[in-house]
Amino acid sequence: MSDEENGVVVFEQLRHEWMNHRAPVADHLRPGLDDSELDAVEASTGLVLPSEMRRWWGWHDGVQRRVPGTALGPESRLGAGGWDLLSLSEALAHRASLIELTAEFVEDDEVRWLPEWLPVVGYDSNYLFITAGAPRAPHSSVRLWARTPDDPYTVRAPSWIAAVAVFTELLRGGEYTFDPSSERWNGPERLPADPNARKLL
Repeated sequence: MSDEENGVVVFEQLRHEWMNHRAPVADHLRPGLDDSELDAVEASTGLVLPSEMRRWWGWHDGVQRRVPGTALGPESRLGAGGWDLLSLSEALAHRASLIELTAEFVEDDEVRWLPEWLPVVGYDSNYLFITAGAPRAPHSSVRLWARTPDDPYTVRAPSWIAAVAVFTELLRGGEYTFDPSSERWNGPERLPADPNARKLL
């Protein structure tokens, strides 16, 4: 199986778990972006998306939100943790805001958002992000920008595909479950024992 095929398989396994949990995200996924659309984003931003991220946003470009411009509903929830899926345009908007917000930070004292960083999921000013710089890489390590960004350099997963596989296993194993009556994801009282999962939650 090629690397590209493996990525899509992993993403589809996550979608399958959303369907098993009857989570609305499965019914609100937007169509993916085609190569020309991804090329246009790269040309306009100077970013070079890792191949796996072109597959991710080429698979589905975030979700169609019930209330456009908000993340108030459950349709964007990934399920494991509080993460909301971001379309590529939403990711770029958050990136621009973070660059502007941290532009005046003194590098020795506070962490600045680098132009090649791009968020993939987020909630409440926390983001899991990848690096989208030249030359194009097959994968990017995944790191965490916390609401108080004291350590955005520690690698949380070796690739976005690996992170998605961790989220999928948490849903498959029942650590996180969706309650259709309340439209809420329920998680464990304590973080999972798996260290790979703990890094991403």
